[in-house]
Amino acid sequence: MYSKHMFNNKNINMETTKLRAAFCIWLLAIVITGCKQETLNKPTVTNNAAPGVVSNVQVKNQNGAANLTYTLPGDADLFYVKAVYETSPGKTREVIASHYTNNITVDGFADTLAHVVKLYAVNSSEKASAPISVTVTPLTPPYILAFRSLKVTATFGGFNVVADNINQDNLAIIPMVDTANNGLYVQPKGMDNIYSNSVLIKAAVRGQPAVERKYAFFVRDRFLNKSDTLFMKLTPFYEEQFSKSDWSPYVLPGDATNLYSYTDITKIWDGNFTGGWPNCLFTVESAGSPQMVTFDLGKQRVLSRFILNPFLEVGNVYYVRGNLRDFEIWGSNAPNVSGALDASWTKLVTCTVVKPSGSASGTETPADFKYAQDGWGYDFPASSISYRYIRIRSLRNWTGSYFMSISEFTLFGK
Repeated sequence: MYSKHMFNNKNINMETTKLRAAFCIWLLAIVITGCKQETLNKPTVTNNAAPGVVSNVQVKNQNGAANLTYTLPGDADLFYVKAVYETSPGKTREVIASHYTNNITVDGFADTLAHVVKLYAVNSSEKASAPISVTVTPLTPPYILAFRSLKVTATFGGFNVVADNINQDNLAIIPMVDTANNGLYVQPKGMDNIYSNSVLIKAAVRGQPAVERKYAFFVRDRFLNKSDTLFMKLTPFYEEQFSKSDWSPYVLPGDATNLYSYTDITKIWDGNFTGGWPNCLFTVESAGSPQMVTFDLGKQRVLSRFILNPFLEVGNVYYVRGNLRDFEIWGSNAPNVSGALDASWTKLVTCTVVKPSGSASGTETPADFKYAQDGWGYDFPASSISYRYIRIRSLRNWTGSYFMSISEFTLFGK
């Protein structure tokens, strides 16, 4: 029994050893297979032979850029074409284009001088051909064009900035101020850069004191090219944001009917700017003519500007349904109790909401979304006349009809 027991233990040990060996072989096979998998997307053959050069290069100069069209070499192993050049002295840039296309755009130029561009054909083993050199002479860069058109004017609480951007380039307008009157220009808290790729760059910088100060402005592109600097003295007009605690509905005959009792006009001054349901003014969708809502500021006010926050519709979109597109703001101190929009009212401003992207309703870019989320702001014409009663009149919403949805309405002035 003792010998048999020993024999059985020996057999068990041998079987265990075999299992361990088999496991090791299996594990090694997995490792080897994994290693082989790593090489599947790599060239199986190293090609040290340089490909042929591109030829028949044609140059089309553009604003701050140039488009190069060429004939590709006939190498089967061609991977891409690379352009190497200086955008300005000492500042090198590389751009590549796939072998599936026969053109490449070289951009980022800071001037209109002649620039030499070297083109290389590159194979899958990263072996480059001999370069072929071409000369490009870019047209005026977009950031310089924008700077030439830059206009800055004082407004309530700050200044308005306007510039043309016909190429819709990604540009930044940098505002600065000499806060200590010592020639040192800085950006204090609340004075942010203006970023835009719109055809017309239009923005307001607020939060500035109503005193004369020295300001400076320049334009920068995404390649960090900088324009000259515009220096000027500005005196922003005094304004304050009005408290809404004294506001109240002033419903007149002919005013719009609310879709629900809880989507009434009080929702536009409840402090909820996010636009979620049901914290909004929302009127009946069957309206067949321009719609109006009226409210009382509690006392007469000189108006400088307003911000209207649209309702955030399902799908996180703003430029749809009842959000205002074309509308008017009216003012009065003694409205006709009949509700008529007669001589007792003064039209203060007509507004049209323009999407930064210019895209159709239902399509919204990040710039469109931010513009709506921040609120659509408009200035009133400069005037010393004060008004107590305000009327918002919808001429057209984003469906082409007249019903209204507004999340919040904020007024500024004195």
